[in-house]
Amino acid sequence: MNNIDLAILALYFLGMIAIGVLHSRRSSSSVRSYFLGNNTGKWWMLAASGAASNFDVAGTMFLVSLFYVAGFRGFWMLWSWSFFNAAFLMSYMAMWIRRTGVMTAVELMRIRFGEDRGGRMARTAGAVLMVTFLIFSIGYAYAGLSRFMPVLVPGVAPETAKMLTVLVMSLTTLYVTIGGFTSVVLADVIQLALSSSAGIAIGVLVYFKLDPATIEKLHAKFSLVTTPTAANFPSGYENWNNFGYLAIYLAISGLLLNMSGAGGHYGEQRFLATRSSADAAKAGWAWGFFSLPRWSMIAGFVFLAASGLVGSADPEKILPVVIVQMIPAGLRGFLVAALLAAFMASFSSTVNAAASMVVCDLVQPSKPNLSVKASIRVSYVATVLVVAIGIAIGTQAESIKSIWVWMLAGVIGATLVPNVLRWHWWRFNGWGYAAGIFAGLGTAMLFGIGQTAGWFGARSLPEYVYAPVIWIASIAGCLAGSLLTQPTSMETLRIFYTRVRPFGFWKPVRALSDSSSRITSLRFVLPNVALGFVALFACFLSVFFLIGHYFEYLGWSAGTVLVCAIFLYHSWYKKLPVECAD
Repeated sequence: MNNIDLAILALYFLGMIAIGVLHSRRSSSSVRSYFLGNNTGKWWMLAASGAASNFDVAGTMFLVSLFYVAGFRGFWMLWSWSFFNAAFLMSYMAMWIRRTGVMTAVELMRIRFGEDRGGRMARTAGAVLMVTFLIFSIGYAYAGLSRFMPVLVPGVAPETAKMLTVLVMSLTTLYVTIGGFTSVVLADVIQLALSSSAGIAIGVLVYFKLDPATIEKLHAKFSLVTTPTAANFPSGYENWNNFGYLAIYLAISGLLLNMSGAGGHYGEQRFLATRSSADAAKAGWAWGFFSLPRWSMIAGFVFLAASGLVGSADPEKILPVVIVQMIPAGLRGFLVAALLAAFMASFSSTVNAAASMVVCDLVQPSKPNLSVKASIRVSYVATVLVVAIGIAIGTQAESIKSIWVWMLAGVIGATLVPNVLRWHWWRFNGWGYAAGIFAGLGTAMLFGIGQTAGWFGARSLPEYVYAPVIWIASIAGCLAGSLLTQPTSMETLRIFYTRVRPFGFWKPVRALSDSSSRITSLRFVLPNVALGFVALFACFLSVFFLIGHYFEYLGWSAGTVLVCAIFLYHSWYKKLPVECAD
């Protein structure tokens, strides 16, 4: 990069740190202010912050490699990775999360399971598991950025690349630690504007770069007429060759994940910080909308590689290779700043969520009289610790794919069943939650150790083999823990049910609750989830179809989006004041 590129990056980093300093006094007024901004955030800013948090370098590099090797089959993967979660959030889940009135996703355990030993065990189990996941997320971010640096800065030594990665993460940690949640949201909005502009620019560049001969070659490789049952993936992706089994696993995993909440980490924070449940529902919709420019960037990079205009032996390095070979100086600095913005947005949200769980769910329950200043000092220490441990884990990762797949199928897989049951079954108690979490996590650890030690042969087990075993172990733990112990007190369940008003198996509790409370209606939820899912899927496809010159398919997908939008305006948006009455 030349001096202009470096100057752009320097200005960007100074601006982000300035935001943290400017918001430090406001954020230190209380723990709720530090972690939720005192519930004064605008819904669209919180949605933009959430979308920016999902727009990360490592994930974008992996998604580019995924669509490059899998073609349009890659959309199956998105179902499992909660990219369609916006349909569930806008229809009901964001409203439920906001009505809990807590500060963290794990603190929800207190109002759901009570303050007895079972409730405390559930809260501790959830906190330990989610902090573990977030630490792995930091390691995943380090693995992606460290692989990005050597190609981005030609000639840089691997050790120097690792030092540059640590420097970027340290600067991000600085403004998160100083400014708290408010600085994270404001910085995320700025970062989303940068990364979205870059995504749209890449899409436009590729659209005009594809000539008729290149388009013909591209359409031959990326045909929509393909069988979903079998495929021949390249080295490193062989476990996906039995694609029919993989698709079944992804569909079930995705459904459970979408019914469980907003991910259990920084996602919940965005909805808990809204002013009302109606604003939370709007934020759920906007989250999906704000993610569209990312797909412009992904489609552009994928189509450049698939058409032969850019090549890389390692699919995970397609993105940085395109930047080096195709982007001119000056514009390259802007694009790098945008990608670092995407990284910092995701990283800052992960760090803030991990620190909030350490303080609110692990420290404060054992130290209830801790002062505000002491709590915030603890959050500073927790922030530094989780980042340091995450970086240490990231140095051991073989590839972005290896750590990402394990995080989703292993660590998150252990939470799926307990997190679904807590919303939908009254008899599910704190002991059942903790037993389900630890049974699933223990099984996941056994598979992890077995794969490392070679118990299953030279090739590792595909996720569609071991993930269902983790789910079964978790179900067994949930049932045994709940049915062999006393149920949660009816007063705790009544308060939770009256406040959140969920649907599901709540008949004994419903009889004790305030009959005037409006229960979430399945007649409102199911059509809107279906319409929202179809609209999101058609939006993502439309971006690919437009940039790749699939104009015949573009007309169908764009028409589908328009029809779904009209129905959603009448069936969802106009009914929010009634369905979201707090």
